[in-house]
Amino acid sequence: MSTGFTQRVLAALATVAVASLALTGCSDTADGEKAELTLAETKSPAQLLRNEAATRVPETVIDEVLKSQDFSSACQTAETDPEGLLRQWDSTVRLAVNADNGSRTKEILDELANSFVEQDWELGQFGGSSILELTSPDSPSVMHLSMVKADEETGEGGVIQITSSGPCVTTGGENSPEVVNLEERG
Repeated sequence: MSTGFTQRVLAALATVAVASLALTGCSDTADGEKAELTLAETKSPAQLLRNEAATRVPETVIDEVLKSQDFSSACQTAETDPEGLLRQWDSTVRLAVNADNGSRTKEILDELANSFVEQDWELGQFGGSSILELTSPDSPSVMHLSMVKADEETGEGGVIQITSSGPCVTTGGENSPEVVNLEERG
């Protein structure tokens, strides 16, 4: 993929990313109580956080934006929530690291995580695996960072995945008009 295209994609991501840190939490009702968020209200903050993270990966190390995906997912198992009413918004991007920097994929991922830690995000492991989890009391979204190591000889194949997930909210279910419209399936 051309460097120009990658730069345009990253520029577009950066344009909307700045607002991500301001769009957080539940909204207040007229009587001062917290109103439950809708899936629509959690979509933009999750997307913006993902975009903010993507812009922090230096464009000089990115070969290609492999995939960008936005969708809702069930928060609980089918046994616990058979209708899939509790859902969260997931926003993911996969970035291919160029061969010159492929051997540095882990280092690049760690630098990305540390850029959030420097802004008071808490860093942990997700589920005992190699997935990094970033949380902040100022954001309802959670971010997961993972990677695929590059081939040690060629440096090719390094991939960084950034996923931002919004909080679980009550919906009408996977095939409700709200979810279908948000996922642009209708």
